[in-house]
Amino acid sequence: MALLDQFTIEALPKKWQDEGTLWQDRYFPEMPTVFDPPNWSRYYPETPMPRLNVIMAKRDGFAGFAKKVVGATAATADLSGRTWTADKMPDAQFMTALKIIRAQASTELGSIQQHRMVYEQLDHGSLTGFDKEIVEGMHRTDPTGHQLDAISFSKKRVCVEELRHHMQMAGVLTLDPTFDKARWGRHWATETMEELFAMKPGEHVLDAFNIEFKSLMDSATFMSFIDRVGKFQLEMQHHFLYGPMALSMPWMRFLEESYHLAAGETLMKAIAVAAISDGGNFGIEDLQQTLNMWYPRGLEMFGSELGGDLVKGVFKTLKNREAQEIYIDEVLGKVTDVNLAIIQAKAECSREEARAILRRVSEKGETSHRVTKDDLIFLPDRRFYRIRGLMEYGDYRMPGSDAAGVGYVYLPYDVHGDLLNDGGKPIGRDAYVDYLRTVLPERYMKSRHWDFVKDEFLFNEKWGTPEPARPA
Repeated sequence: MALLDQFTIEALPKKWQDEGTLWQDRYFPEMPTVFDPPNWSRYYPETPMPRLNVIMAKRDGFAGFAKKVVGATAATADLSGRTWTADKMPDAQFMTALKIIRAQASTELGSIQQHRMVYEQLDHGSLTGFDKEIVEGMHRTDPTGHQLDAISFSKKRVCVEELRHHMQMAGVLTLDPTFDKARWGRHWATETMEELFAMKPGEHVLDAFNIEFKSLMDSATFMSFIDRVGKFQLEMQHHFLYGPMALSMPWMRFLEESYHLAAGETLMKAIAVAAISDGGNFGIEDLQQTLNMWYPRGLEMFGSELGGDLVKGVFKTLKNREAQEIYIDEVLGKVTDVNLAIIQAKAECSREEARAILRRVSEKGETSHRVTKDDLIFLPDRRFYRIRGLMEYGDYRMPGSDAAGVGYVYLPYDVHGDLLNDGGKPIGRDAYVDYLRTVLPERYMKSRHWDFVKDEFLFNEKWGTPEPARPA
């Protein structure tokens, strides 16, 4: 059976197709270059062009995809217990479903707004400072220029697929007229679609999609680490109670999202090799600081580590902490891949030889073939730079509160997971800012998201100073 025979292809209602076109003209006017056959075939001669449609798995083929996803059970592949029109969902489940769909649709639009911050500079040849060094460094380590030449087009391909993902979520909301059937006097599908198209950069649902891309390092790390969270969500949502949402997952997960991850990993390794080979005026520590910045936001995309009981088996296959732990193991593997690329470049050895060197350097602290720990990257502790959802918040409370685990109390953990103390108490906010300046990129410390963190968390007086919770 041909792959497309397992799917149905639908168009959005004209109103939302037109609204989407207006949004695309504003934020992604370069899209036609991706659909130019000579351009596409130059970079992807063996790959069909993307489709801008709503693509649903057929019910009789869904199980073949659903059995492969993380946390799958027999119920994940069984569609008999799903709800097929939104009006059949009880209020609480309706609102949870709407919240998840809205968040996912928002991330797709936010991602396009982020990616263009970088590819626009690549296209206009206007790179300066840090990114100019990265580009020149990659040229020196890849004299053919082929690797670098493909970056801008690759990012546009990702944007096309992100736009289709948004269309997919729009289809879930608007192809079922009962999603807009008045509930509490409100037409939720229409209101949600209007809200989504009005979101400007910095106004999206999840923090990770409100951080500006100020460097190719941001782009590479985002695709490798943040898009990987998206892969987990797409897999887990094969279990979604609302059937059309579940049927939306297979094409996104298995035909599109994998490319985004691979593009990020390839670019990250190329940047790391350029850094270790003195290809430009930047180093591994710059890549490490970028990873320190993005990884905490990826962890928070899973939701509170204390939560997820109400969605497991109804909207997702796993609870938040269960999925996050698998994610951490997976990204540890990607960090290892980058380190192997670094060692291969510096020691001029095979991948298997690089594995042996990595063990000696990382586990025993030795220097081997001129490679030291300082030449390698590492994954920060999951407690570092967290502003939401951290399980350990259960050990702390807001001053005067009887409730532990408030979820928004900011605790100053360092990159290795140690709580920074002063006289037995967490260090003050100013001291933590001083520490963060040493482990986060300078460009981030001037960003809109950093201002948000300072205003809403670090220096927001309503949170007070966290104090240990009383023993139960």
